[in-house]
Amino acid sequence: MPAHKSMLKRMRTSAERAVANKTRRTPLWTFEKRFRQALDDGNLEDAQQLLNKTFSVYDKAVKANVIHKNRANRKKSRLNAALTAASSK
Repeated sequence: MPAHKSMLKRMRTSAERAVANKTRRTPLWTFEKRFRQALDDGNLEDAQQLLNKTFSVYDKAVKANVIHKNRANRKKSRLNAALTAASSK
């Protein structure tokens, strides 16, 4: 256990931020998983709607400093490319 007050506060705030970041990061995986499932099922209309929601979730995560903006842009680009490839089949 830390001996200094500042260390105790740091542990407390770190735990709070970890919980907050996890609640913001979990939808990223969930929406991406749903999008890929819709693509695998061949349901392009649902995939397009899920893609828009996924983009929104990634943008909100960037705004909250949960993930880096380049990572979000890379993910969005790859998801869009997957939808384009699926729709051209």
